[in-house]
Amino acid sequence: MKIALLQCNSVTGDVAGNLQRILDAARQAAGADLCVTPELALCGAAPGHYLCAEDFAEGCRRALQQLAEALRDGPPLLVGAPVVSVYAAGLLSNAGVLIHKGQWQVVSRKVYQSLGQNFGQGAGQVDDVRYFDRGISCGILPLAGWRLGVVLCEDAAAEGGAFWKTQYASGHNPLMELIQRGVDAIVHMAAAPFSVGAQEAGEQMLSHVAARHHVHLFSVNLVGGNDSRIYNGQSLAFDPTGQLLARGKAFEEDVLVVDTSLGPAEPEPLCTSAEEACWRALTLGTRDFVRKCGAERVIVGLSGGMDSALVCCIAAEALGPERVTGVLMPSPYNSEGSLTDARALADNLGVTTVTLPIEPLMRCFEETLRPGLALFPEQAGDVTFENVQARIRGTLLTSLANRARALVLNTGNKSEGALGYTTLYGDAVGALGVIADLTKTQVYAVARWYNERRGAAIIPQNIFDKAPSAELRPGQKDADSLPPYDVLDPLLEKLLAPAAHGAAGLEPEACREVRDKLFKAEFKRRQAPLCLHVSRMPFGSGWQAPVAGRYRLP
Repeated sequence: MKIALLQCNSVTGDVAGNLQRILDAARQAAGADLCVTPELALCGAAPGHYLCAEDFAEGCRRALQQLAEALRDGPPLLVGAPVVSVYAAGLLSNAGVLIHKGQWQVVSRKVYQSLGQNFGQGAGQVDDVRYFDRGISCGILPLAGWRLGVVLCEDAAAEGGAFWKTQYASGHNPLMELIQRGVDAIVHMAAAPFSVGAQEAGEQMLSHVAARHHVHLFSVNLVGGNDSRIYNGQSLAFDPTGQLLARGKAFEEDVLVVDTSLGPAEPEPLCTSAEEACWRALTLGTRDFVRKCGAERVIVGLSGGMDSALVCCIAAEALGPERVTGVLMPSPYNSEGSLTDARALADNLGVTTVTLPIEPLMRCFEETLRPGLALFPEQAGDVTFENVQARIRGTLLTSLANRARALVLNTGNKSEGALGYTTLYGDAVGALGVIADLTKTQVYAVARWYNERRGAAIIPQNIFDKAPSAELRPGQKDADSLPPYDVLDPLLEKLLAPAAHGAAGLEPEACREVRDKLFKAEFKRRQAPLCLHVSRMPFGSGWQAPVAGRYRLP
């Protein structure tokens, strides 16, 4: 069999545009026995309440008919799309639909529904059960002398909830049912979000499935950014011994044509490190977020520190330096070295900058606030005017974005967000948290990888060498308010994902301090910008903690 895996970058809700993208990809696969798209490629991943719009299902039906007419003389196409349920009134089915000879028909309906609680490959999955029914069994497609078992499932890396482990309430496993009915191959239509290490783990397990059941296995995955989620593509094909036949491109659209009669081809390479994978994921996520939101430009506040430096590098790579504006907003507490570093970074990237000193605005705020502050006695540790600086900067950034019709990229990291080391309506502003799922340790690691890849100190060495600081008061250092990052970040990893990292070895006092700050900062995270997900437990819909609770035990 010659099968083409269409690794599409769908825009959620843009059914008309996605239809054309699928047609363009299918036309590149002339001569294939079958073309296959990822799950929900026609409407885009995680459509949410779009599915509840009265005309959405009908629009998808029209698109299926248009695909059928356009491909009347083309190869058969198996496309992921929502269709009207035959099981439950008011719901849709997440389905694999065969387009062939001017007609379309549903071949398989998704059996494996996400409950939004599976964090094996990236949290925050759409809660399928709210919008889709659950198929009775996976369908079989007879084609070109083969019997193809068609499986729709986004999760191939979390073994406990993967399609080869899932069971019906009756105890039957859908995959085993397909094997018992007799299939030559499994066609796996996926929309599996990226997280560090998930691709490698998924490949091992899919290879095991193919070898154990002695079937070919073709897994086609979505690619592109969709709000917080990033899809890495890297579609796969295995022979019945579990040998890898082909792998699609990482973080790019691709048409992966696999001819089973020819044996293995040279696969597209895996990322060589976690840092490379994170860089490519964040670059794609930023590019697609900006473009799919209809924007063309971004604004980045440049402090001369590592976080803003890395975000600016990602933005320049994702969009081109001509679409990035760096804003320097010095106060009396900023060192001259920080300004020099910020300007050097921008020059190295070819990014235009503007400098807006905030000291005059600081004086205006202090004068205006004086009568009101007189009502409240100052307490030890008061940070009112430190926060005013951050909020002035937030106002300047968003005002420039208004004029430029641009998006502000937030520059906060996961370590700071976890412990609330951020100012609401100040440095927390922005449309997208580009590195909000990277700990400070990971930020430095990705930045070092970037400089090595470029073969030059694009990020000036002084930014690596100096101690991290918000520079909101004289001599301030992050270590004044936070544990050292080499202590904090491993604690956070274990607290956020104990199943993955284990809870052993945690220092009780340090653990309690970090945990208490983690829970107390929830009210800030609820108001934070959307965050690009690259870890197994990002903050967002997958992380659940009360805002008004109080963690206290007897």
